[in-house]
Amino acid sequence: MSYAILRMQKVKGNMTGIGKHLDRSYDGSDSIPENANIDNAKNNIHWDKNGTAYTQSEWTAHTKENTFSKRINQEIKERYTQDKKIRKDAVKCIEYIMTSDHQKMVEIFSNQETAQEWIKDNKVFLESIYGKENIVSIHLHLDEQTPHLHATVTPLTEDGRLSAKDYINGKKVLREQQTRYAAIMEKYGMERGEKGSTAKHTRPRAYRKQQIDRNR
Repeated sequence: MSYAILRMQKVKGNMTGIGKHLDRSYDGSDSIPENANIDNAKNNIHWDKNGTAYTQSEWTAHTKENTFSKRINQEIKERYTQDKKIRKDAVKCIEYIMTSDHQKMVEIFSNQETAQEWIKDNKVFLESIYGKENIVSIHLHLDEQTPHLHATVTPLTEDGRLSAKDYINGKKVLREQQTRYAAIMEKYGMERGEKGSTAKHTRPRAYRKQQIDRNR
């Protein structure tokens, strides 16, 4: 049985690095992931906050002047309604990685209909937590060994506050998200990791490094 993998991390401060990774906007000075297959980058798909899908080349052109940092900050500027100034160390967005083991993901993406359903189920899961309006972008990366989705959301509340605590306050909430996500993934032959395990939650940045190390 394969495991449903859901990884989350809070993003603060400088968002340049994560933006380049998600958008695939690398330049000559950047360190490209060692497990990346650049020839397959053209197969990546990106969705903006309106749900419009872009190919990699379309997305590169679309975001050339509208970087990840600008998109997040603009979203907050338009919808933050409080008089209180946003703290410099505030969580501006939350990044999720959604995937499974290599064999399972290859199996899912060997059938276009199943792959589309899997992508849709992931979107619905995120919308059920944050609302559609808080999903800034979703990225399907097919240029690394294992297909996976990245999603970025702004933790903006209905009353215009920027508050990650309203969505992911404590380990209990994160465990509940893992359980809900695994239940949705059951139909693809995945299960939840062991409840109460002493294994530590792996953040997306660390998870990406693990995958690179395993593929060397």
